[in-house]
Formats: sequence, structure tokens, C-alpha cells
Amino acid sequence: MILTKKNILYGFLGIVVTIFAISLYSAVGPQSFRNRQDERLSLNKNVSIQRTNAIVLAANKVTDAVVSISVIQTKVVATSPFFSPYADDMFRDFFRDFFPERYHKQQVKSLGTGVIISQDGYILTNEHVISNATKIKITLPDGRQIEGMVVVADRTMDLALIKIDTNDLPYVEFGDSDDLMIGEWVIAFGNPFGFLLEDTSPTVTVGVVSALNRSIKSSHDERVYKNMIQTDAAINPGNSGGPLVNVLGQVIGINNFIFTSSGGSEGIGFARPINFVRKFIAEAKEHSKIRQAWVGLWLQDITPDIVENFRIPAFGVIVTNVDPLSPSEKAGIKIGDRIVEVNGVLIKRVSDWDRFIANVFVDEELQITGLRNENTIKVKLMVEEFKYSKTISKFGLYVEDISTQLAKRYKSGYKDGVVVLKVEKGSTGERLGIRAGDVILRIDDKRIRNKNDFNEAMKSDRFLYFILDRGGLIIQLYLGS
Repeated sequence: MILTKKNILYGFLGIVVTIFAISLYSAVGPQSFRNRQDERLSLNKNVSIQRTNAIVLAANKVTDAVVSISVIQTKVVATSPFFSPYADDMFRDFFRDFFPERYHKQQVKSLGTGVIISQDGYILTNEHVISNATKIKITLPDGRQIEGMVVVADRTMDLALIKIDTNDLPYVEFGDSDDLMIGEWVIAFGNPFGFLLEDTSPTVTVGVVSALNRSIKSSHDERVYKNMIQTDAAINPGNSGGPLVNVLGQVIGINNFIFTSSGGSEGIGFARPINFVRKFIAEAKEHSKIRQAWVGLWLQDITPDIVENFRIPAFGVIVTNVDPLSPSEKAGIKIGDRIVEVNGVLIKRVSDWDRFIANVFVDEELQITGLRNENTIKVKLMVEEFKYSKTISKFGLYVEDISTQLAKRYKSGYKDGVVVLKVEKGSTGERLGIRAGDVILRIDDKRIRNKNDFNEAMKSDRFLYFILDRGGLIIQLYLGS
């Protein structure tokens, strides 16, 4: 190759450009790369901050306090005397009074959710989750399984307090359910699939408060669902007993049930307000039971006929009866008085009174404003515990002769017989499936018309069956010899 001055000059310039480029990259390149890397890290951090919204923070705050509850229950199962596949519902209904269904006990497994409310192992859930349980197993989010013990369970309120023997547990913070707003975001926690999932962490669903102060007629007459929170957050089977939480991570309700035609969530769920639940917890811990509140008033809406006949304004509710020796009688309330306000809450109809009284516990003070002959009256009364009649120890039943008041309370059409007021926890009566409100019609071949008949029948050492009425349904409980 012949080197010319031109080639030598081009070569020299190429070397100079290469050295310059290398120097420039050494000075600027790594810093630029680091800057771009820092920009990406900063962007990722900003995205993470934006993803961690109030709902995520609330979920993280509550998750560790939500538990799975596995229960072995003893349930009373009905067996129809008609086994034909051609015996339709109309056929069964027609012959039910002549051939009552037979009932027998059967053990079944069920699942639910609970929430830890204290460091020392108190857990809140629904009564129907643990009803008639022979064994309760609590599974914590960390996988530990601990046997639970029922402290108090109340069928009417559908709430239960459970205790596990451990300490240092994460627990939830309570909010104020009276401060809720319709449209406010809420989060439902639960275990809808039970133990089908290997991960024991609860499921989280989000919705809004759809309505407040809902009153729902229960298919079980002894359950009372008033002043409920309605939400469209998905509450599926298995979520019962789980917490409903606001965006601050505070529990504002306990999930109870859903309206559904498919068996799954359809956006209509209901939760018991936490302010009521807090009263339940205090009562359960202090008295180891829920004392039945007694005011002793029987009320009626003021109908157009009453307005016309008695010439009184259609305002408030009218007192139709006052129980003897009741707090209302002691306070001086009389038949014919009109109740217009209680503790600052206007009473326009009986449903308003029922909704208020559903939140009242024993030892609470009521300030009632009423009208008597167009004169305003103001009375104070202390809510007392309703005392039951003598306990029938053999079956753990509290019974009373049917009266006008009891027939109205339990919607019974019978004029004679005995009605069950209460069934002792763990008693033979509970294991048989007897419930408050059942009217006992017959024990073996003896017709039961009053408590004397019942007490005589209880003296027998051999029982075969009970026949009772439950809301119009005739039931035969077979005991055996």
C-alpha cells in the first residue's frame, strides 16, 4: 500500500475523533444512564404510591384480624312421609296436618367468617354460623388452627361472641356506624370459599353504602333484622360474620346475609351496624348472656277510623296495653296515651318504635314524650330485664299459657296451649330443635291446653313425640322410647 499525505491526514483525524468520542462518553455516558435509571425508579415509586389508595391501606390494616370459622353442627332435618317423586308441594301441604313431617338430628359441616376484636382472643361472628355447634375451629390468617368456645350467642340478634385461648393477636378498630353516608365506599371481608383455597387470607370486595336503617322480615320469626346497613359490596355464602369496613380501616358493620335468587351475590347485602354490636359485646362480657329488654308497652298505629271515632290527630302511636309491673306502668304510662317521641326520635308509626326498641338493652334510660287528653306528658323509665316463668328442667324450656299479648307477639292463632318463650342453651329442647315461639299442642297422646297439662306430661319418664305449631306449620318431633 502506498501511503499518501491525504491518507495519513484522514487516519490522524479518525484517531482524534475516536479519542474525543471515548472521552465524551466517559464524562457524560454513565451519568446519563444513571439519570435514566433514577427516572425509571422514581416513576415506579409514583405508580406504587398511586396504586396504594385508601382501600388498599384499609385492607392491609384489617386482613390479619379476619378468621375462618369451621363448625360441626347438629341440625334437625325434616323427613316427609311421602317418598314418591310424584308427590308435589301442593300434595304435601294438603296432607301435612294429617301426616306431619318427621324430624331427626344430623351432623353437618358449615363455614363462616369472624373478626378478632381484642388482643386476648375475642372473636365476633353471626349466631347462625355457630348455631347448634358441637365443635368450632378457628383458622387464623397465618394458618394456625385453634378451638373456639362460645361465650354468648343470641339467635334474635344473630350475633355470637367466641373466645380462643391465645394472646397478642391483631385486632380491628371500631368506627361509628351512626356517621355513615349513603354512597360512601365500604369494604367487605370474608372467606366465601372456606378451605377450598390453600391461602387462608380473606377475600376483599368493595362497594358502597346503598341504604341505611333497613328493616328486613326474617324467614325465622325469632330473628330480628332492623336498622341494617345495605351495601352492594359482594357478600357471598361463607362471608357471614365478616367485617364491613370504611376506607379508614374501621369496622362499621358485621356482614349478616344477602338477598339472592341464584345463591351468590347480586349486590344486595346487609350488615349489622357496629354501634349496636358494641352494646352486644359489652352486655355479653358483663353478664355472660343477653338479657331480654322489657319496656311493657303495646302500641297501635293511629288509623283513619281511630281519628274519626276518637277525634284525635293522626300523629304518633296509641298505647293499647301496658304490662302489669312493667317499667312503663311504673313510669305512669296509661292505655290511650299517644307516644310521639322517644330519646329525641320522632315516632310516627309503630314501625318507628319497633326500629328504636330493637337497639335498646337492659338498664338503658328512655325519655318518652306523649300526649294525654291533648296535654303533653314527659316520662323517664329504666329498661328492665324480662323475667321468665318457671324453668322446666327436663327439657330446658320456659313456657307460658297463651295470652292475647303472647299470641300477638308470636303471631299465633291459638287461644289455648303453651308457647315456648325461651330454650336453654345446650338443653335437650335445643338439641331437639324446639324454638322460642313454638306452640306445644300435644305430648304423646295428651293434648296440651295450659301449663298444668304441660307439667303433668313432663312427669312421665317415657316420651315418644311432641307435636307443635311453628308459624302455622305443624311439626312432629319424634323422641323415641
